[in-house]
Amino acid sequence: MITKNFLSGAGFLLLLWSPFSQSISNSQLSVDISAESVARISLYYRGLPVPEEGIDFTLPVNGLSQKLERTSSNFYLVGNVDQADIIFDESEFILPQIYGGNTKMLLDGNFIFGGSVTSAGQTLRIPVLDNISQGTSVNGLKIKFSSKLTAGNYTKGDYANVFTLIVTPVI
Repeated sequence: MITKNFLSGAGFLLLLWSPFSQSISNSQLSVDISAESVARISLYYRGLPVPEEGIDFTLPVNGLSQKLERTSSNFYLVGNVDQADIIFDESEFILPQIYGGNTKMLLDGNFIFGGSVTSAGQTLRIPVLDNISQGTSVNGLKIKFSSKLTAGNYTKGDYANVFTLIVTPVI
């Protein structure tokens, strides 16, 4: 037992004094770390992210105005920036008749935010939430489309078009 401990200790001392131990260099490690965060925004409607194919937004006849119109529920922007600009890509909102004739339905499009109504053809700056659970009626955006004429002025048939909402982060 004494022999084993003595040999182990002697071996360690020899290693420290040997020329080989002098050739061991200090270890170094260089770590270059970088990261990039890009602006990300998601559009939510009725508590869920808007799918890539968009949403259907039918316009029923309003019993009072007799126009084809609808106001959406709240939309919310969720992301990693504080604000974003929104605008529709189209300058005019036209629904061509797809079945039953060649009539076109002209629409008024509006954003409703913070109690104010703004044309959907103008850029509107709205807050971006950190999480959808922060959505309230105060920070939600509504969109309203309304036919320029009453429903009785349009030929019977189906009218449809696709409108694109552009969301631009403010950095």
